[in-house]
Amino acid sequence: MRTSGKLFRALRAVISASLVSARQLAFRVGRWSAQALWRQLPPPFRQKTFQIAVARLRPTLSEVPADLALDPNIPRIVVGFLSSQSGLGQSARLAAAALQRAGLLVYGVDLSAFFYEGAGKIAHNLPDGRAERGPGHVILVVNAPYAPYALQILGRRFVEAKYVTGYWAWELPRLPQNWGDGFSVVHDLAAPSSFTASAIKRFGGDIPVRVALHPVTLDYPSLENARPHSGPFSILTAFNIGSGFARKNPCALIRAFKRAFGNSSSVQLKLLATNAAHYPPAKSEIRAAIGTANNISVEWKAVNRGEYLEWWRAVNVYVSLHRSEGFGLPLAEALCAGLPTVGTGWSGNMDFMTESNSYPVKFSLVDVCDEQQKYPNNLGQWADPNVDHAAAILDYLATHRTEAAQKALAGATGVRAKLAGSAFVDALMGRSRWSLPTARRLSA
Repeated sequence: MRTSGKLFRALRAVISASLVSARQLAFRVGRWSAQALWRQLPPPFRQKTFQIAVARLRPTLSEVPADLALDPNIPRIVVGFLSSQSGLGQSARLAAAALQRAGLLVYGVDLSAFFYEGAGKIAHNLPDGRAERGPGHVILVVNAPYAPYALQILGRRFVEAKYVTGYWAWELPRLPQNWGDGFSVVHDLAAPSSFTASAIKRFGGDIPVRVALHPVTLDYPSLENARPHSGPFSILTAFNIGSGFARKNPCALIRAFKRAFGNSSSVQLKLLATNAAHYPPAKSEIRAAIGTANNISVEWKAVNRGEYLEWWRAVNVYVSLHRSEGFGLPLAEALCAGLPTVGTGWSGNMDFMTESNSYPVKFSLVDVCDEQQKYPNNLGQWADPNVDHAAAILDYLATHRTEAAQKALAGATGVRAKLAGSAFVDALMGRSRWSLPTARRLSA
């Protein structure tokens, strides 16, 4: 890779600053921001650079009793991207909400600003836990490669005497090698799906891994008072290009939609695409797939949580023809809302999607190929959803609206039970091994 001397000097300054003080990672070097500079580098180079940095920063876990996390009277501190609109941000907020609902004392530590995760986009309203000292249970909603760095930001005095549970998500059957850095800074692990948990277990050996499905029932689109939808039959999909354009696979949905409906004005496809700057070719590929179709629209802007939920108000169907999901938050949100839901029938979403509550799409497995380089091509296979099958499902849903709505509403009850806050806490703690907190430690 050819890079100007100015770029190398700026990069060296960024890395040096991160080793001296994590709080200086957002500084500007000349006219370039650290964020813009970092994005100019190839993902493998960024990952290697980060590994070198965190190797010098790895904190040491305290030796604490194995059952410390089961003490209902110690504080829970959720560490993650709490003010970010990303899926990881929502994961952290849902975990905190479930723990609060269980009557536990819950603090938060928002690391969004340190990871360029759209800091300040969403208010989480958790008391700041950075000053908490002594025994506590840390739920670290930061994936393995960045877990040592996250704890270094908080400092050794914070980590001392704490029990640390990593809550990690991943979207392929195998983990990359750089995940090995994270196993030394957690006492145990939880994952939002059996798919992710299996990948972690294959990599991590004997470390305990529990499956704690996201408690989506605590925050999903409410369609009970939605305005009557008298316009075109409306299909929605939402995806973060920064999370992997090839993996989210929106062009497959565009092809299925055009195959089912052509340019009919009685139907419309709405795409909500965020973080296009992470992979500029995505825009041109989506526009090329749309072509001259005037019944397909794209919104490119990032939205806050309220704006995101408003997108669902006049929608008939939610669709994701992804190649792989560690969980599939929008799919779960759609199911909880009682909205007819179509998704690729593979990976993390199959913990809550069934043929009785939704419409899984047939697929074949193909080797991973990701030009964005979010996912190494040597980590096995992911799904190639069957576009013809997806088109047939969309056509059926458009012509059988009543039956589809009844199926979705009937299935919502079971999905909400599976994705309840109490189910998440039971799984995170171990259902048979923990008790409710005493009244004196209830959080506000």
